[in-house]
Amino acid sequence: MRPTLELLDPILPLRRKVALLLLPLGGVMAWVAYLTSKQVNLDPVDQVFLPFLGLGYPLMALILWRRPEEARWILPLAHLSTASYLIATLGYQLHRQPNPMGLSPSSYWFPLLYFSAFLFFESKRAIRLSLICPLAALALAFFGNPQAYSPAQLNALAQFLGSNLAYLALLYLLVRIKEGYLEAHLDAYTDFLTGLWNRRYLEIALEQELCRLSRYGRPVSLIVLDLDDFKRINDTYGHDTGDRALKGVARLLEEPLRLSDRAVRLGGEEFALLLPETPLNQARAAAERIQKALRGLQVPPVESISASFGVVQALSTDSPLSLLKRADAAMYTAKRRGKNRVEIG
Repeated sequence: MRPTLELLDPILPLRRKVALLLLPLGGVMAWVAYLTSKQVNLDPVDQVFLPFLGLGYPLMALILWRRPEEARWILPLAHLSTASYLIATLGYQLHRQPNPMGLSPSSYWFPLLYFSAFLFFESKRAIRLSLICPLAALALAFFGNPQAYSPAQLNALAQFLGSNLAYLALLYLLVRIKEGYLEAHLDAYTDFLTGLWNRRYLEIALEQELCRLSRYGRPVSLIVLDLDDFKRINDTYGHDTGDRALKGVARLLEEPLRLSDRAVRLGGEEFALLLPETPLNQARAAAERIQKALRGLQVPPVESISASFGVVQALSTDSPLSLLKRADAAMYTAKRRGKNRVEIG
């Protein structure tokens, strides 16, 4: 999933915010459970896990807040820690302190793991992570002597496993429906030939970046480039070669991009690069690097490929349309002045 897909999927930006809320809250709840349970003979599992979770959850939240890129391992670690605690508690109470009326209250928390897995991870990974819990519970239940369980305990185990598998099946179905919708939605914002974003997506991204500029004053620049004499390539070598040239240019544009940058095919042989957190001088340097890289692009039998570049930095008064117009005007200035050059707008 592309890093910039959050423009089309409003759930993605919320994941980190929700994690930053839930992790400290989980730490507080772990300490509350530890202090209250201590008065009624804390079992060995709680003695080990609750202080660890009480300290670990806030620490994970702090790392996630200071270094958002660490979410790739912080969120799986938080999930694994919670699952380990619940499975260990269930195992201890099944084999050491069985509840004659059924299962322990900790079993009520298993659905939380499933919801959090599908919230924070893509569906296939979420289902794998979630299946660990009922499978581990099943193994724990029959690790000892199943005949030692009372009818109430066997009924509780059957209800627990059945309901948990039902939760998983329904969650997976709902998430797959949502992902199918998103994939179809994504097709509308992707250029079918090059795989780059299209102009419709750029307009959405520009709206977001211009709002950030207006609110925080953060610089954002736009590069528009148009391949020089591209009609000659199509007329001389055919449209198949022209398509290969466009794909080669698209790959060249995507390779050096940061996660926050966007490469766009505006249409025909015209492309754009949206560069957040980038002032004009850095954007011009990026355009010059691409101009140089195009000289080395090999698309046989085409001898050479060049482009004319227009580079602009957004103003607080810009709209997406006015910013695109200024970049286009700079690019056409480059065309008039001899092509294969970079002009500032």
